[in-house]
Amino acid sequence: MHELALRRGKAYVRDCVGYLGVAAATTPIGLLAVTQGWSDRRGFVLAISALPPALATAVAAWRESRSGQASTPGKRWQGLVVRTSDGAPRLPRALLRNAVKIGIPWQLGHVVAVGAVYGGFEQRDLLTYAAATVVYPLIAAMVLAVLLGRGLALHDRVAGTWVDTQPLLVRAR
Repeated sequence: MHELALRRGKAYVRDCVGYLGVAAATTPIGLLAVTQGWSDRRGFVLAISALPPALATAVAAWRESRSGQASTPGKRWQGLVVRTSDGAPRLPRALLRNAVKIGIPWQLGHVVAVGAVYGGFEQRDLLTYAAATVVYPLIAAMVLAVLLGRGLALHDRVAGTWVDTQPLLVRAR
């Protein structure tokens, strides 16, 4: 197992608590959708379900692209930073990294969940089956890439980044 795998896992779990807050913040939209009958439309539900992953992706990218920080709260807690050959990743690279890490898997999970709620598996809906076929192997590949080899996750490989330790004096408490 890569030496930073456990710390990266702990950091990700801590960051996921924040992502749950983002998802909870969309509850009023969901309540409005139900009271207005919009929740009967699968397309509307899929579109609204894209908001939390998009927002979480943008926030994580912004945090990782700030020079001097290059880290989400979970990474700071674990003394980790995201690096590139030029230092902290710039925003476009951080957005790519977090789209692969957060946005795409999360939204694929939503596609599977929404498809299941609307009978996608029973109706043999191609989108539901395709998303289910992609999302679970994708998540497994992402986890295994961090655990094995050089510890470069799929999102690190795609964006040309890596996670490294930072001096303990810089760590946020």
